[in-house]
Amino acid sequence: MGDALMARRVAIANRGEVAVRIAATCRLRGYEPVLLCGEPDAGGFAARAIGRVEVVGPAGSEMDPDAVVAAALRTGAALLHPGYGFLSERPALARACAAAGIHFLGPSPETLERCGDKVETRRAAVEAGVPVLPASEPLGDDPNEWRAAAEAVGYPVLVKAALGGGGASLRRVGDPGELTEAVASARREAEAAGAGPVLYLERFLEGARHIEVQVAGDGTRAIAIGDRECSLQRRHQKVIEEAPAPNLPYDARERLHTYAVAVAEAVGLVSLATIEFLYGADGTIAFLEVNPRLQVEHPVTEAVTGWDLVALQLDLAEGRALPEWAPAPNGHAIEARLYAEDPARHFLPSPGRLDVLALPAAPRLRVDAAYAAWDVIPDRYDPLIAKLIAWGANRDEALARLSDALSRTGVAGVATNRPWLIALLDAPEVRAGAYTTTTAATVAPPAGPPPRLASAALLATALDRPPSSDPWERIGPFRLTGAAEIAFHGVDTDWERVFAVEQKGGVWHVDDGESQGSLRWWRGSDGLWTVAYGDELGTAAIARRGDGTIEVVTAAGRWLARSGRRAPESTRAAARADGTIRAPLPGKILRVPAEPDAPVEEGDPLVIMSAMKIEVVLRAPGSGRVRSIHCYPDQQVDAGDILVELTLTTE
Repeated sequence: MGDALMARRVAIANRGEVAVRIAATCRLRGYEPVLLCGEPDAGGFAARAIGRVEVVGPAGSEMDPDAVVAAALRTGAALLHPGYGFLSERPALARACAAAGIHFLGPSPETLERCGDKVETRRAAVEAGVPVLPASEPLGDDPNEWRAAAEAVGYPVLVKAALGGGGASLRRVGDPGELTEAVASARREAEAAGAGPVLYLERFLEGARHIEVQVAGDGTRAIAIGDRECSLQRRHQKVIEEAPAPNLPYDARERLHTYAVAVAEAVGLVSLATIEFLYGADGTIAFLEVNPRLQVEHPVTEAVTGWDLVALQLDLAEGRALPEWAPAPNGHAIEARLYAEDPARHFLPSPGRLDVLALPAAPRLRVDAAYAAWDVIPDRYDPLIAKLIAWGANRDEALARLSDALSRTGVAGVATNRPWLIALLDAPEVRAGAYTTTTAATVAPPAGPPPRLASAALLATALDRPPSSDPWERIGPFRLTGAAEIAFHGVDTDWERVFAVEQKGGVWHVDDGESQGSLRWWRGSDGLWTVAYGDELGTAAIARRGDGTIEVVTAAGRWLARSGRRAPESTRAAARADGTIRAPLPGKILRVPAEPDAPVEEGDPLVIMSAMKIEVVLRAPGSGRVRSIHCYPDQQVDAGDILVELTLTTE
């Protein structure tokens, strides 16, 4: 390796925050990073941050191992880092690198082959003496076989893709009546994600925690580098992770680390991997899978150990010895993933332009960003905007620091999960460190009309005008006994806010019908407004759209509003009864259960589509009949396209 490494150039076959993070360590170690990306990312955030870019080809080419390696060869890189996702776990990329004389910064092709098949990895774990849950062999195409397998495993079961990592395609099945559709749906989603059609069933462990152990290996020996709690998930995807796992008995932690090292050595691990487990309320430990790559949540381990895990990968590539052990954790670290997704719409992805993106900076706070303000979040990739990682001398301090950081984050232009993350961190079970994989589902996203401070921010947008010789010209023609009346109403929601405002001595005085107070505001250059209303003070991200819509986002939620009073109830009821089913975001039609002129009941599936790595089921909003169908399987659709029209039954 010595001669090849003289090139001191690392090709990074990824995008977003992980590409930028890998590049930072490469520079510290004296390597020149170069980004390998598809044409759509050639001017993206990672490309701008890294500087040197080699375009692999058109959109989608970043998933072609041969095209990626050809691009790496054009750069003269001696090493290739795959990051996570994309091709990071594909043996074909590791083999193509080896054939081209490029060092792959990850496990061997043989290890990737074995870890990429969850059924095979389970066998390796069993051979190493590691406990597993009851599971079936890979499923065929016969639904009768599925039912027999589920009965043998024991309900509830989890439908899992045999190939590929992450939580995609997982389906919990509680009774036989749900099994057929769950298997079919999981198979569609797995194939769409490139994981193939092979599925199997595994016993679902109720009330369990999801704990993983970070490991590193040199091909013969492995070490554990601490554990992480990953139980806070939505759609089986992690959203908040922490290290070390809280409230874990000493003997359980020791067993988890021992089991993780045993699995890593059994698969001949070189470089990094994460060994994932379930931990039951009764102390049950069950192996889940191996993720043979750098993990999204690796920063929390770096924060408590002081180790740079990408630097460790480079050390092993350079032939340095694997350390004998990792340091004991120092303090506590918690990470939150800020996603462009709408909690009010079942966490559907929310692609679009980031009109405002203001990320906080503070001591002991790390922010790994995937975008900058005015970047566009595309509909073809994971909608991660940034990761916020807070360290504290203890868990309470880390929680407080992360909550504060999220409250000072500002995003407008797309919906995000920020208000839900704040609510999740404040949940009693989370604050106590006594949560499970089902806890997140019990925390509802904030909903309802804008609270007092958000309403005041809306009002500030109306009052924030260039100076005029006539002060009333700035706030409109409506007057109530010397004051002006200004109203706002929700877009697609039924709330309304009416203010009586009056300026006295250069200060705006506001009566919102429930309380009175003075209103002041300051606009920041980053799109964040500071608003003071009475004795309340806070920040809001505000964006104005060309159609007159005003977007106001605070720590309590996101609201879209227009000026003026809302439409009469009869008009709004007619709009709700329209019966038009539109695509909520761009994607591909997978299946159309709706049939022309067929009766439907509220909740019946009409269209199933794939968008941003997830399967979206569009259901009937009420009872009625299918009037017309405007889509077909494999069709690509844009957000807002009409897919099905219903004639709804009126009460």
